[in-house]
Amino acid sequence: MKKWKIAFWCCLTILVLITIISAYSIIDQAYALTYQKVYYTETESDFENLIEIINKTDLSRIQIENVFKNHADYEYMDFQNDTISLNRISLIFKNGKLKTIIRD
Repeated sequence: MKKWKIAFWCCLTILVLITIISAYSIIDQAYALTYQKVYYTETESDFENLIEIINKTDLSRIQIENVFKNHADYEYMDFQNDTISLNRISLIFKNGKLKTIIRD
């Protein structure tokens, strides 16, 4: 009788541990997918902004600043420095012209 009780509690403990680990894995995957979706949305937004900049301006700082006046994060952008950061990319200027675009 004693061996049966030990086996029961061992199996029950293993079952509970497997259930907890499985639940954690499912919740972790849900969070990862949510953050990945946000990341892709921000990246897509940056690409749309780049397309608008390249198609509608001659790549000067003033014209690019005018394009960003309607941007949701305009109040957080610093147009005084040589670098303007968007969500996932940075625009680097030299002498008032767009020099390069880098990924953050």
